Amino acid sequence: MTRVVFALFTLTALAMASPRPSIAETYRPWCADYGGSTNCGFHTYEQCKMTASGTNTFCVHNPWYEERSHAGWGRR
Repeated sequence: MTRVVFALFTLTALAMASPRPSIAETYRPWCADYGGSTNCGFHTYEQCKMTASGTNTFCVHNPWYEERSHAGWGRR
């Protein structure tokens, strides 16, 4: 009985500790540039401008954003 419990515990621990690929960062197309720091959490230019309004902040296109096309999905 002790061996069964130990084996189940070991398998559970190994399953939880197994290396898995990390989840990719979701890059958004617009960044608010605060003059030294940036916030790239905007889906639209309008969202960025609303956040930046009234401050010395401007919106720039995110250099790490890659627009992915879904046209090739499902082809073999």
